[in-house]
Amino acid sequence: QSVKETFRPDVTGYKVDVWARRLEVPWSIVFLPDGRALISERPGRIRLADKDGTIAEAPWMTIPVRARGEGGLMGLALHPQFRDQPFVYAMMTVEDGGKAMNRVVRIRLGGGPVGGGASGGQPQIDKVIIDNIPAGTYHNGGRIAFGPDGMLYVTTGETFQAELAQDLKSLGGKILRVTPDGAVPRDNPFP
Repeated sequence: QSVKETFRPDVTGYKVDVWARRLEVPWSIVFLPDGRALISERPGRIRLADKDGTIAEAPWMTIPVRARGEGGLMGLALHPQFRDQPFVYAMMTVEDGGKAMNRVVRIRLGGGPVGGGASGGQPQIDKVIIDNIPAGTYHNGGRIAFGPDGMLYVTTGETFQAELAQDLKSLGGKILRVTPDGAVPRDNPFP
């Protein structure tokens, strides 16, 4: 590290304030083009907040998840061309056949309070982007974001199994890079 670290107990020029209340284990926040926000809550709810932080009474969407320890509904991301392709991406822990796993999904907006389209209806999961990511009570990863290259980056945990991070056959303990549709880009260092 070439930058010297300094400790400043008091930082001027910033004010810390509460923006939103009445959330249960908020995990991720994405701001919509109009200034409102979607907030994930680990038990499986996505909440819609106005510009002033007022949370809508009813969840924008509820997704069945396995909310144990650090698992549940985690990261959110908006498609890079959200105005033209109104998709929200979410990472979550699910249980399938008694086995926990993490999954990244794409949510298609309906004509509700965020989508505003003529199609009507509620937001719904329309595609699984990545599946079978190792899950555990702890170290699930779960941050997702689009990079300047338009690719979706997904952090995955090693679920307290450190060897997974070095195992190229495992999706655990990695930063995954996929297209918005979930395909593996040809220029990835590993397929």
